[in-house]
Amino acid sequence: MDTIEYFPIEVEQTDWQNSQELLTNIRYKVFVDEQKVPIEEEIDEDDVSAIHWLAYGSDDTPMATARLLKNGHVGRMAVLKQFREHGVGSSLMRNIIHYGIREGMNQLFLNAQIKAIPFYEGFGFIVHGETFQDAGIPHKLMKLNLHNYHDKSPEQKLPDISEDERLRTSIEGVDAFGEQAQILVQRAHREIRIFSHRLEADIYNNDELCEAIYNFATSHPLAKVKIIVKDVLHLINHPNQLHKLCSRLPSRIEIRKFFSKENCLHTEFLLVDRTGILYKQEPERFIGYVTQHSPRDAKILAEEFDELWEQGVVDPELRRLHI
Repeated sequence: MDTIEYFPIEVEQTDWQNSQELLTNIRYKVFVDEQKVPIEEEIDEDDVSAIHWLAYGSDDTPMATARLLKNGHVGRMAVLKQFREHGVGSSLMRNIIHYGIREGMNQLFLNAQIKAIPFYEGFGFIVHGETFQDAGIPHKLMKLNLHNYHDKSPEQKLPDISEDERLRTSIEGVDAFGEQAQILVQRAHREIRIFSHRLEADIYNNDELCEAIYNFATSHPLAKVKIIVKDVLHLINHPNQLHKLCSRLPSRIEIRKFFSKENCLHTEFLLVDRTGILYKQEPERFIGYVTQHSPRDAKILAEEFDELWEQGVVDPELRRLHI
């Protein structure tokens, strides 16, 4: 039985004035020591005005860095060798893209080393032009159009909502719940909230549903799955596929232990984008309802969930998955 350890990653936005030594140390080890880039080409005048990010691991150990210029140029992405293949670079890139979206930037671009092209393609960057040399290393220009990520883009048209989608439909049985959960997840754009007693294996240990959740979580830099579980001990002793996804995508799929001094009247529910609801009304039986578009009810449920989320705790045992 293998054990997957939780790998902590904390990303901090900073600047050259406050973090010059840390930024320089990481970049020197990666670019100068490893890749033999001349030091005079590695540190430049853009560092002073750039926005920088630092990734920290356990015990506040600096692991990686990257920077963004005002014109949208992403660069100096450097992950120390011992911390690679742990999602550190991905965490940095998500923070940079998130920043660009939040600031209303139209485009991000970068000069990618040839071996790193698949990594950036995974975030939607597209190759432009021919291969060129930078510090003696072959690169290609890559661009990411951020227009599609702006919620209030003039070109964006709200979808028409049918009467069927507004209906509250009664459902019964584990198969019906699993089917409706998958339908709702496939409709999600930004948020999935799950409130559950123990993440019932009959629902969440399902290939199709977990694949849909994975596709959602990796579809957009801002996509987020939040899960609150009451019976954490059961989940630890009986891990399922959704639980395992948390270890693969810890910055996208988060799970917390229910902790509230007040009684919670809810049994189980799945909520997407403050519109779609799958609600289980009885603890011991799969009886409840589903609605694909009920913004008023979903808003109330989301606010209750978010309050419970803030009170919830990250159980240390949830950071060790026994597969």
